Amino acid sequence: MRALFFSALLGASLSFAPYAAQATEAAAPSAQRWQGHGVVQSFSAQSVMLEHDAIPELQWPAMTMPFTLSPGAVLNGAKPGDKVTFILERAGDGFQIVSLTPQR
Repeated sequence: MRALFFSALLGASLSFAPYAAQATEAAAPSAQRWQGHGVVQSFSAQSVMLEHDAIPELQWPAMTMPFTLSPGAVLNGAKPGDKVTFILERAGDGFQIVSLTPQR
């Protein structure tokens, strides 16, 4: 009886496995992004230094820090001293800027 129950349980779990994998893939977002506000301090070839307000979703206090620019980052003409709204996304162990939009 135990063997019959075990084989029925194993067969049922294997038959639903492809559906579980599809549900997990469909629910996973392609990239998680957050919005912040701050002031551009400086630019380098591949990064931007931002003095930004707190980002509660990431449990970050207001601070000044460098961010890598994503390969296709949209800067919208932002320059040092501009107040900006920015979008960042996770990149490996850190975060990268996807876009900067000056608040004019």
